[in-house]
Amino acid sequence: MSVLITDEARKLLDEFLAANGLGGLRLTVETGDFGPQFAITFDEPQEFDVVQEIKGIRVAIDAQLSDTDLLTLDVEETPEGRGIVLRS
Repeated sequence: MSVLITDEARKLLDEFLAANGLGGLRLTVETGDFGPQFAITFDEPQEFDVVQEIKGIRVAIDAQLSDTDLLTLDVEETPEGRGIVLRS
């Protein structure tokens, strides 16, 4: 179980985490009316999360999340600016 992080996403995450004094990120999933909804949060890991260090970033993965090998954290440019996206 591992998530891919692009080099561009790693750089943006490193800057954001350092600027905000955060230790890492957490990937979660909730079941909605239209299927699973993935979220990126900056919460502390929960009891049953799988915690990995990927490209120097602590990533806590919700235990309910499966097939994370298919997920990639990347950067997306929008009119509002650059941001992290989770692609599957």
